[in-house]
Amino acid sequence: MRARPSKADAGASGPVDVQALAAWFDRHAPWESGFLPLLRAIAARTPHAPAPGTARLPNEECFRIGQQPTMAFAPREIASMDVRDGRFDIRLFGLGLWGPQGPMPLHMTELAYSRAESNQDRTLAHFVDLFHHRALTQFYRAWASAQATASLDRSDETFSFYIASLAGLDPAEAACSPLPTHARYGAAPHLVCEARHPDGIVATLSHYFGVPVDIEEFVPHWIYLTESDHARLGVRGSAATMGDGAHLGEAIPDRQHKFRLVIGPLDLDQYQRLMPHGADFHALVEWINTFVGYEYAWEVKLLLRPEAAPPACLGQPQRLGYALWLGESTSEQPVVGMVFDPEQYCNRSRDFQT
Repeated sequence: MRARPSKADAGASGPVDVQALAAWFDRHAPWESGFLPLLRAIAARTPHAPAPGTARLPNEECFRIGQQPTMAFAPREIASMDVRDGRFDIRLFGLGLWGPQGPMPLHMTELAYSRAESNQDRTLAHFVDLFHHRALTQFYRAWASAQATASLDRSDETFSFYIASLAGLDPAEAACSPLPTHARYGAAPHLVCEARHPDGIVATLSHYFGVPVDIEEFVPHWIYLTESDHARLGVRGSAATMGDGAHLGEAIPDRQHKFRLVIGPLDLDQYQRLMPHGADFHALVEWINTFVGYEYAWEVKLLLRPEAAPPACLGQPQRLGYALWLGESTSEQPVVGMVFDPEQYCNRSRDFQT
């Protein structure tokens, strides 16, 4: 859990621009906002200021909450929004002491209303607003404390920690991942399963990259044996015992430990982003490592739409062997692009960096 920004941190970011804050809301259509969503939006757009209901001093808050004295039943929550005296002033119809639904006697509401409208004397209403502001910000704080997502835009939010714990992720490690933090948290329903199933991988990758994804399971491949497991004449051990560990050759066929991701059909830009060294390549590798670790071998098969496969032409920026074809496709079937082992390219990148 991260600590709330200190007052020094808030000061370092400068004071809140109240005019810019008010510009986010339509003052001429206050009925479009509700009380709780309005304060939630203010808290999200002022991340360096104390959250509503947590300020220790009045000058730490950039807004004021009051109630409009009226004898009518509240037609909506927000009566008006405006900038007054350098603060974002929010006036409510209900949730306060005034009005037919308030706890005060109705003649007190009539007194405050008549003084404000007839004599332009809002002293009584402003005095009661001192208590309105404190009570209503505490009301919002009570609501926000029970809604973990209400503070998601702020540095002191705890919702990410809850989701990371549910999925078995370390928030500090997730922040260093090539994947956006909340993208990994969004996959928590699939990551929380003890057995990582193919449907979870397909759903997560399809949602994240916005492309069709499928998985081919039980892909045949060769597993290469270490020298100690090679069958040799005159060498004792399980590797030389028929029916135990003896094998012909240096590799054995296997279908249990490899799968293939089939991604596409894609347009050319999506295809190039998922190629080795493309913009989305490392994110793809990170997703698979997050789901299955290094237990299984896997490869990627990229498919292009027939009209997206560029024919070979002088002056084209596409690389030979990556995104270049001889002639145009005459079939409506997707064009098979690269079929590659992503881990090999990752190992080459690490070797190059070292």
